[in-house]
Amino acid sequence: MLIHRASIKCQRFVLGLALLGVAAWPVWSQSKDDFFETRVRPILATECFSCHSDSQLGGLRLDSREAMLKGGKSGPAIVPGDADKSLLMSAVRQTGTLKMPKGGKLTPDQIEAIAQWIRTGAVWPAAGRTPVAAKGELIIDPARRAFWSFQPFHPTPAPSVKNIRWPKAEIDRFILSRLEKEGLAPVGPADRRTLLRRATLDLTGIPPTAEEIEAFENDKAPDAFAKVVDRLLASPQYGERWGRLWLDVARYGEDDYRSLDPMGRGFAPYPHAYLYRDWVVRAFNDDLPYDQFVRAQLAGDQMDERSRVRTLPALGFLGQGPWFYDNGAVEVTRADERHDRIDVVSRGFLGLTVGCARCHDHKYDPIPTKDYYAMAGIFASTTYKEYPQAPQSIVEKYTDLEKKLKNKEKLLGEFLQTEGKQLSEGLTLQASKYMQAVWRVGGEPKEDINDVIEKSKLDYELMQRWIRFLARPPRYYPYLKDWQAMMQKGGTAPEAKKLADEFQTLLQDVLFERKDLKEQNDIIIAKSLSGTKPKEPLFKPNEFVTNDDFCPSCSVETKAMPLERTNLWVDVYVRDLDDPMLPGVIQKFKPGLLAFRGWGLERQLSAERRAYLTALREDIESFRKSMPAQYPYVHGVADNEKAVDLPVSLRGNPNNLGEVIPRGFLSVLSQDSRLCFTKGSGRLELADAILRQPLAMRVIVNRVWKWHFGSGILDTPSNFGFNGERPVHPELLEYLADFFVRNGMSIKKLHREIMLSSVYQLSNESIKANYDKDSANRLYWRANRRRMDVEQIRDSLLAASGALDKKMGGPSEALTPQSTRRTLYGKVSRYKLDDFLQLFDFPSPNISAEQRYATNVPLQRLFFMNSDFVQQQAELLVRRIEAEPTVEARIQKAYRLVFGRAATAEEIRLGLDYLRNEPLKEYEERKKAEQEKEKKQAEKKEMTDKPEEVPNAAPNATPDMPDATTMDPNGMMAGAVPSAGKGEEKKPLLPVTHWGRYVKILLSSTEFIFIN
Repeated sequence: MLIHRASIKCQRFVLGLALLGVAAWPVWSQSKDDFFETRVRPILATECFSCHSDSQLGGLRLDSREAMLKGGKSGPAIVPGDADKSLLMSAVRQTGTLKMPKGGKLTPDQIEAIAQWIRTGAVWPAAGRTPVAAKGELIIDPARRAFWSFQPFHPTPAPSVKNIRWPKAEIDRFILSRLEKEGLAPVGPADRRTLLRRATLDLTGIPPTAEEIEAFENDKAPDAFAKVVDRLLASPQYGERWGRLWLDVARYGEDDYRSLDPMGRGFAPYPHAYLYRDWVVRAFNDDLPYDQFVRAQLAGDQMDERSRVRTLPALGFLGQGPWFYDNGAVEVTRADERHDRIDVVSRGFLGLTVGCARCHDHKYDPIPTKDYYAMAGIFASTTYKEYPQAPQSIVEKYTDLEKKLKNKEKLLGEFLQTEGKQLSEGLTLQASKYMQAVWRVGGEPKEDINDVIEKSKLDYELMQRWIRFLARPPRYYPYLKDWQAMMQKGGTAPEAKKLADEFQTLLQDVLFERKDLKEQNDIIIAKSLSGTKPKEPLFKPNEFVTNDDFCPSCSVETKAMPLERTNLWVDVYVRDLDDPMLPGVIQKFKPGLLAFRGWGLERQLSAERRAYLTALREDIESFRKSMPAQYPYVHGVADNEKAVDLPVSLRGNPNNLGEVIPRGFLSVLSQDSRLCFTKGSGRLELADAILRQPLAMRVIVNRVWKWHFGSGILDTPSNFGFNGERPVHPELLEYLADFFVRNGMSIKKLHREIMLSSVYQLSNESIKANYDKDSANRLYWRANRRRMDVEQIRDSLLAASGALDKKMGGPSEALTPQSTRRTLYGKVSRYKLDDFLQLFDFPSPNISAEQRYATNVPLQRLFFMNSDFVQQQAELLVRRIEAEPTVEARIQKAYRLVFGRAATAEEIRLGLDYLRNEPLKEYEERKKAEQEKEKKQAEKKEMTDKPEEVPNAAPNATPDMPDATTMDPNGMMAGAVPSAGKGEEKKPLLPVTHWGRYVKILLSSTEFIFIN
């Protein structure tokens, strides 16, 4: 049995425990001690201890009887035997100025339990006193262990209700019972079109077709909606939709920030990240049991060998980062990587913020720092590993070819570097000549620059560089102050020659000094090497073990010139010091005064050297084209050869270490002391420990509920701790978690149970009396109206236009106005998230996201008004309706395709008015007349066969899209924001028509982009 059941000894304690926010579990005749432990302590632990234990807000502690009697700034908290005179009762009843708990209110049952406890003498059992711990040690007392989310399952029978006709499922009785208790009633059911659209968008992320709506509306069978749910769950698009929801939790990204990126991009892509994404989609489509889903992502390499090939891609959950290995000192970056893994695992699977215990004991939850480092040891014993999805022979062949290509590219790079170095050193000997030419241009009498260049046979580009270089303020070194003073006072030619000769000599001295120091430093570095070869640059996470891997030989103390001479060398031979280095931004710096690269270098090479360079490049290009495509590989993890236990980093500082903590699990979720792991890194043991927790089951069913309804039973889905929200329907949460386990941890069965309930099928109608009592609809008396998320918006637009490409899986592609695949297959960058995704509230892929937030900002509306993408979908949809015989028929078909319903008479009238008055119509008619005139003239001039006419597209055919190879530089935001491209660039987009503008209004409407 995966879920741990409490021992018989614990059952009496647990059966009486009150889940926060509802009446206590059924109670029996109890002693005063039992009453306190089962009815009072849980309330104090969940509602009071976070502020009134160690924190002592208001000078008050509530974690012992003595502390309550002592009280705080306002006096004693309790008067044993007299509840009405107790300040605590006044606060929880909220009858005075002091109202507690902050931001909420206890239920009547909870208030009465505290009052009864005070009236009977406020007995506080000795066994329940907070244990005395060693200094700095957090001891988890029974009160904290009694917190509702840490308890075993407490499934209770669905309560009886007055309106026995309304419930369709057990879920409904839990919902209705609470509504009736609060004096509320659910609204009526949604109409069939609304319900089908809600369910289809919920399960597949794209709206239903008009034909599907019509079929459902005409199906009068009692199980009509059940058949719809089964059809949608069997659809391949189901996995794409629900897989994307899980990827938010998994903080799925396809690249990472890279300080040492060999290509200078500032990030390193995970070229095969899509393998993890596609595995998640398949897992949902195959209804992979949740226990296998969790194990595969944490320890897919340690599962049954017979199925391991199918579970390895799941390791992308851990292997695809974020990795920080080359962004700083190894001790710090590795600690940050472990922190990410702890955070995503604990919040994603357990709904606990274990990451908060990195520097100190958790301020709210019973999670000591030692627990954090017990989990950190698991990931310290885990390393990055790539798993090829191809035979070893293919891998070895490709690796050999890749090495040869790198050697060729290295030869090219070394050649260009050598030629550039020789050129810049040679130009040093012309420094005086160029400086005197600058004087002739800027001194008195001034000469024309072109005449000076021609007479002295100078290079025009280099002359311009010298003019700028000599005029700059002397910020980095003082060596040009005399020259600039001479120019300012109008010096003579001999003065200019003297200073120019001196500066040329200085440059030569700096060059010779630099070369001499380099020879000395090469010897120093060679002596520091452990072998006979210098270390090769490393770029994979598993290759960085020490700081020397991060920066080879950087720890060796070498010699250097004084700062001002070093600045001069950099400014002249490396890069322009006026071009600032921005932290965290990859830049192409302006070259130094005498540094040339690219064509600036090549044009100065001899014909022989240029021919050699051309041959090198042609050889590399030919070799690259002959190489096979790279085999796919999983970005995964594996255990280190030797597992390690980590010491506590005192105050989070990895350079200030404390006690070594064995690898293990959370103490509060272990039976007695912390559960320790001994098998390898402990990843598989961690997965099993998670899956034994009722808490893990509560977390996943609550996520599924929230993804259906827009709000969770507990609306902090990644925080089930003391500082998280309390469940508004705790018995329902217990029922769903228990149902989930009893039904094989099947997500699809959970969907079916939820969606066939009356509460899921409610309309979004509003009742004032209900709204006044529950404006946030936390008790689910109606359906929540929600804006589509970014994937639903884009995919629905493509579906309406008929352009949606339903091909599944494979590498991601950039989102552009021309791309037609589902948004799931768009690139997700941690380095720079797509602007369109950001605009519509796509979560950051750098951290686990517990929910999507919906904003409402002007740029979102401007996107619908002006973007090329929306306009293109509108024009494509026009092609689907243009075969209709009349304008009215076209409007009707447009409404069927966009909204899945017929247009009303008023909507047709408004459409006709708009189309008659659309300013673009007059232009189109004039242009059409001109084209007709030109056509007739051409027919008269040349009597040839008429070209074959292109037939109208079939109503449901997929229209052709413009060529996607010419991408707009702004991607999906093209048209909505000022273009970053050249104004003369023409994109292969369909021409804008007045019908297209009309259809765009329909696609921009609230009815289309909101889910009722």
